[in-house]
Amino acid sequence: MTSICTCYGTADLASNKDEKGKETVITEHHDAPRYILADAPEGEGIRQAPVINHTDVELELIESLVGRSVPFTFTGDYDSLKKTMY
Repeated sequence: MTSICTCYGTADLASNKDEKGKETVITEHHDAPRYILADAPEGEGIRQAPVINHTDVELELIESLVGRSVPFTFTGDYDSLKKTMY
């Protein structure tokens, strides 16, 4: 099982083992997290999932490292996050 979150933007999702397991997600802010399952019945390999293992603070930090900003309004605490990452 793979967990994926298109935090913002558009992504085409597909299962390598299921020709019918395809979905295009268009999101603005964690609107469509998904699981991609390896052994699901045909056409059922992509399912809704919760947002796990990432935060808006992390997204802001990552975007700032490459000179960009997130497309939503959020002010995070970079200093405490950096202490846990480095």
